[in-house]
Amino acid sequence: MTISKRIGTSWTNSSASIQTIKLLGSCFGLGYIRRAPGTFGSLPGIALFLATRNLQVWAQIMLFLLFCLIAIGVAEKIEKIERSKDPEQIVIDEAAGMWMSLFLIWDASFTTVLVGFIIFRFFDIFKPFPVNLFQTFRGGTGIIGDDLAAGMLTNFILRLLLLKGII
Repeated sequence: MTISKRIGTSWTNSSASIQTIKLLGSCFGLGYIRRAPGTFGSLPGIALFLATRNLQVWAQIMLFLLFCLIAIGVAEKIEKIERSKDPEQIVIDEAAGMWMSLFLIWDASFTTVLVGFIIFRFFDIFKPFPVNLFQTFRGGTGIIGDDLAAGMLTNFILRLLLLKGII
């Protein structure tokens, strides 16, 4: 058993445990799609948003925070297993970022979700300032951080577009 002192999680090193962690980190295999794994990895974020948007605000916040903590631990463990910085099959970060993009937007129509998806993917791919700053963080925090920053920017832009009546 290994223990991550930074975030206090413990994982076993058995083959089944490693496969489970890889399955979670790849969002049940979406990270292994050859073309655009990040785009496919963003889709579970939309599903998580849709599944939780009718819950109480405190429940949405708690579930989102729990998901982010799990995502950080999973991403960090996969990075250590693969011995590479931010392996591309880790797409749980895209799911967290996409969920953040739509987080607590009450009037999320299909158009809002689609526009949010496009804006989020733009920020995630090109990583403009300040999103690129979060890539400098080490471990799971860096893997998840830039996607959460892209999601926050997207959420802000969506709110402006909704406020102006553009979408």
